Amino acid sequence: MRTLFEISKSGLQSAERSLSVTANNVINANTPGYSRQRVDKEPIGQQWRGLHAGLGVNITSITRLRNDLIDIQLGQKRQEMGYMQEKIKLFEQLETAVASDSGGDLDVHIGRLFDSFSELSNDPQDFSVRNNLVGEAIQLAEKMGDMHRSMDRVSDVTRQSVVNTTDKINELLSDLASLNKSITVSDAMSRPDHASLDIQVQKLEELAELVDFETMTSKNGGLEVRIGGVQVLHQDSYRKIIPHNDDVARSFDLRLENGTRVAPEGGKLSAAIDVYEQEIPDMRARINLIAETMVSEFNALHRAGFGLADGESRDFFDPAFTTAHDIRVNQEILDNHEHIAASSVAGEAGNGKVASAIANLRNDSFMNGRKPVDYAVDLISSPGANLSQLRLASEARESEIRMLEVQQEREAGVNVDEELSLLIQYQNAYQGAARVMASAQQMYDTLISLVR
Repeated sequence: MRTLFEISKSGLQSAERSLSVTANNVINANTPGYSRQRVDKEPIGQQWRGLHAGLGVNITSITRLRNDLIDIQLGQKRQEMGYMQEKIKLFEQLETAVASDSGGDLDVHIGRLFDSFSELSNDPQDFSVRNNLVGEAIQLAEKMGDMHRSMDRVSDVTRQSVVNTTDKINELLSDLASLNKSITVSDAMSRPDHASLDIQVQKLEELAELVDFETMTSKNGGLEVRIGGVQVLHQDSYRKIIPHNDDVARSFDLRLENGTRVAPEGGKLSAAIDVYEQEIPDMRARINLIAETMVSEFNALHRAGFGLADGESRDFFDPAFTTAHDIRVNQEILDNHEHIAASSVAGEAGNGKVASAIANLRNDSFMNGRKPVDYAVDLISSPGANLSQLRLASEARESEIRMLEVQQEREAGVNVDEELSLLIQYQNAYQGAARVMASAQQMYDTLISLVR
């Protein structure tokens, strides 16, 4: 008689627990990051009088259905995706800094200045041509200055992005440390904290977009995280990453509070550091090369010529300012356009040989083996070329992520129709166990009545 009560009791407990877990699955069907759960059971039995007698069912565990290997693959893909997306965002800003839709790009201004010197060579005494030439030179200098300042603004935005991303990484590490505490305590009590494990997965997904990292789970369920081979999370403690910026050298040095250097790879953090330390300085160096070379080449020819006012030799650009940030036309020429040297001989007003020589510089490959206009075109088109490659790679990576998410959804996702079917099944099981107990009660009552 006791055996019947124990069997029915275990059946009621098993069905009730299964109903609770299944109901929780249904309720969380649309909860982001939730992994469905299943109740694992095993039969209970014993040897009795040479026979095996069943004693009901035992709940062994509640399993969280999730493929850890897919999570690892998703983390790697998200890290690559985060790297690409951050670079795309920053290259779009760089493209805006050096190129425009109005047709007034750097190559156009350089070409117009050469055209103005060509016009001057044909009519050196035309003051309207001289006025136009000075205007084109001023616009070229202003364009270079605008581009340089725009690059500085992108650099400032990128620097702040590194700081913000580092702060977000520290915040996520703090959250993971708190989750570790809950997970390890529950594991010690043999009661896995599935809710915290689901949140942990979400936090790791966010972290993967920001930086590349490695994880390892200890025997007590605690998660260890390493960035660039350096341990930043162990059990319920984490180490804050501090970004040190050298704005002069345009570099970042990331260190833990104990001074250990961290070298991140991948993710948004690495992308922002790459753009800040390499891409922007490279573009700044290239536009400065244009300014410096234009100043030296123009001045070398201009000093050999003569203007209309006197026989003095003068620079066309101010030789004291040779960067894109401060390039400017010689103040003497700004004050008096007659000082523009077009003639190769003093006093020959109609001689335009020097102006012609300066105009012909457009055909000389004096900028790292490139013609000035071609070099400028290459400069302003480089962000767009990089963007095209990054977008193609990003689309491919996004497709891979979607495929892996679908695979994970098949294992961890909740199928409401399936869960409702299980609810009916467990409800019937509960009713069946209740009937067994009711029958056992009737048998017990009958036996008691006979004894009386």
